[in-house]
Amino acid sequence: MSYLSPIGSPFTDVTDLFSHSELEGFPIDRPYTKTRIPLSANAHRREIGKLGIWTLSSAKLGNGVEQLRDDNVNTFWQSDGVQPHTVTVFFPRKIAVSEFCIFVDFKSDESYTPSKLSIYLGNTTTDLWEVQTVDLDEPTGWFNFSLGKQQGGAFRPVKTHIVQLMVLQNQHNGRDTHIREIKIFGPREDLKIAFPNFNSAAYSKYAFIH
Repeated sequence: MSYLSPIGSPFTDVTDLFSHSELEGFPIDRPYTKTRIPLSANAHRREIGKLGIWTLSSAKLGNGVEQLRDDNVNTFWQSDGVQPHTVTVFFPRKIAVSEFCIFVDFKSDESYTPSKLSIYLGNTTTDLWEVQTVDLDEPTGWFNFSLGKQQGGAFRPVKTHIVQLMVLQNQHNGRDTHIREIKIFGPREDLKIAFPNFNSAAYSKYAFIH
């Protein structure tokens, strides 16, 4: 089940492939932060999920990617198959990712709520690298997973073509899962506009007013 239609092959630039050496140092020390406050872009980060192609391992009719991405925590994705359940996001070009955020609600979803999940990065679905596995105890709220690492005293996001969430277990051994929202953030890049040099002799001879 796809949210967006593929725009050609997302892996056409062989010089831009993901390198596992970039993941040295994972898993990171801080598995996640938790908050009930809605997450949004700011001066330092932007939401990049809209740039990806979303695929689910399974979904009940009316509870798919659209509900994951509608900015409404009252709707949800519901899987409809055997575990593990996955959400896979393909980016057409390698992109810097810094945070992967999910909203879950044990009080409403009970045994549909994830209790153990993993996050993977990579080039293709056959070449994924596990960067985090966490256990959640009756979770409610936003859970923010860092996909970067401290390097040289600074936080460094990781560049990848694919981000995948895998739900391994649910609370109280439930079969299908509910996730109410997913957001993916990357660093906000400074936009620099390059102007041509108008000082050349070839150009100056046209610099007059009719």
